[in-house]
Amino acid sequence: MNAADGSLLDISLEEELCTRERFSCGICEASYARKAYLKRHLKTHEDGCIKCSVCTQFFKTKEDKRKHMRFK
Repeated sequence: MNAADGSLLDISLEEELCTRERFSCGICEASYARKAYLKRHLKTHEDGCIKCSVCTQFFKTKEDKRKHMRFK
């Protein structure tokens, strides 16, 4: 493979990323390349449902709770 082949590969990859199916949120304008990312995003539209075991706070995502727990 030479430098020209590398450039063609970069262009091909870029075109593929642009034409891939996107998973769109039905509530806002967000869209994601992976369904799992959309599912995680959709939780931000819900009321907090994950309770902290140390205090009375609730969180929308496990990641938010994990960040909170680092300071407890």
